[in-house]
Amino acid sequence: MEVAVQTAASYYIRQVQAKFAAGVYQTEPAACFCGSDQADPVIRQDRYGLAHTMMLCRQCGVIYANPRMTPATAEAFYRDEYRLIYDHGVDLTSEFARGQRQGGTLASYLDDYDWHPNTVIDLGCNTGAWLIPFQQAGAEVYGVEYPSANSTYGREQGIPILSGGLDQLEASGKRADLLIVNHVLEHFLDVEATVKRLRACLADDGLLFIGVPGLYVWNLTYLWQNAHTYQFTGDTLTYVMECCGFQEFYLDESIGSLWKKTDRVREKTDYDTTGRAHIWNYLFGDRKMMPPLRPVSKFSVRSRKQWITAAIKRHLPDISTLAHPLSATPEVVIIAGGPSVDGQVATLHRLIADGAKVVAIERMYAWCLKRGIVPDYVVVLDASDDVMESFHALSRTTVHLVASQCQPSVFDALEGYPTAIYFTPHHGIDWQQIWMDEGQGNATLVQAGGSVALCAVSIALTLGFSSLHVFGLDCHVGTSGYADGITGVGEQVSMIEVEIKDRTFRTTPAYLSFAQQFFMIWKTAPEHSLGTRIVIHGDSMISAMAKAASNISRDSDTMTMTHHEGHT
Repeated sequence: MEVAVQTAASYYIRQVQAKFAAGVYQTEPAACFCGSDQADPVIRQDRYGLAHTMMLCRQCGVIYANPRMTPATAEAFYRDEYRLIYDHGVDLTSEFARGQRQGGTLASYLDDYDWHPNTVIDLGCNTGAWLIPFQQAGAEVYGVEYPSANSTYGREQGIPILSGGLDQLEASGKRADLLIVNHVLEHFLDVEATVKRLRACLADDGLLFIGVPGLYVWNLTYLWQNAHTYQFTGDTLTYVMECCGFQEFYLDESIGSLWKKTDRVREKTDYDTTGRAHIWNYLFGDRKMMPPLRPVSKFSVRSRKQWITAAIKRHLPDISTLAHPLSATPEVVIIAGGPSVDGQVATLHRLIADGAKVVAIERMYAWCLKRGIVPDYVVVLDASDDVMESFHALSRTTVHLVASQCQPSVFDALEGYPTAIYFTPHHGIDWQQIWMDEGQGNATLVQAGGSVALCAVSIALTLGFSSLHVFGLDCHVGTSGYADGITGVGEQVSMIEVEIKDRTFRTTPAYLSFAQQFFMIWKTAPEHSLGTRIVIHGDSMISAMAKAASNISRDSDTMTMTHHEGHT
């Protein structure tokens, strides 16, 4: 891979090159985090032209330096040249102000969780500016940084900064409620040993913030540097952290992330073999495969917690109470809001006449009733205000399956109508404890994905239906964005084009994420003995993806996928 050589602090760049050439600086061979030494080179030199080989592991997909600097070389490099090369031309006043804003963003995010740490430590703190908002809020704060003009500047601004690295933090005996490690982890020589040492510096109920350059987000021209021993995607960082005794609290692809301790440790052999292929294609492929996307809730944690608490206090039955009557009715129709459903009304009526039950998303409730289809179940997931448009007309025979995070107005509108509740995952919200405090029994957690249509698929599987007919789960944008008459439609923005065999579909990042999640849900269903067959009706990106994966023609508008002995 070609990397542009940048002109910055050229004197010190040449000095580092000379030290390696003379043997003053040395390297050592290294294996991947997972233990494998089977890897392919990604780069041979960094953005400044320094010799630096990064390898992509053929097994787990982690990108790592091999060879890497020896510990003695790394210590000398960071002491003598690192800041002079990578901070060349940086104005410390502007840098401090930027760090203070970033720390404020983190503090605001944690405040949304009503989480206010007493002790905050920033390892590799640079100027220590991230600590200012926490210090102003009354927390005890400490920075840890090797001596430099940056750390001196931070002390002058009133930040207590310990001189040194992780060794110094460990020697201090301090344990953090919030440990900030921003653009530091990728520099360590041994990521496993480092993460486990960080774990020991964190309070048992504390949070570890890790920021590293996200491979899929950063400009590749500026990404690679000899100071980086590792390079991550969201998935490969998750793999490393889970193997070291952490679970995700928050993670995006940028990567800014928060982690909590857990007693469940992932085995190093439990890696996703497709991750490496995605990374290699992203770096070198002529036609780019879309990597897995990470949806993030648009609603604040504080609001969701309030709505969940209010829903639980209504003492509605859990959807698990509905599962028992379904064994005699294996087939179900799922009605989502994509435009392809408009051409499928006759097929819907035929399946229903043959005995199939109907699960509709809330925004298709009115669409169904207008066409003489009375849903057996309506799934409600969205906490948006406009979801209320779905409840202008209601059926007394329909059971309404409502997610706990929906706003109270939804539950008010359904008062007196058959209603059951279910839960979806929420980091930082202990809804289980609230449920138990209210004296409730079993609670059902549904892996809803990012859309109500996916949630309807998961619920149909959870309730025991084995044969699913899915309508309107299109995941692409055609001449008509939604079904005719769907309520509360949202914006379709940030259009992208996706090629599937000989076809091109216009879609959005969100829709593409939903498509990925759909296949993940179906792939994992056999692990829980759920579902045996799914039929996708209509011409859509979802059906095209399924046909491409199965290597069959696209002549029919119907695609059937079947689980055989746990395989799709």
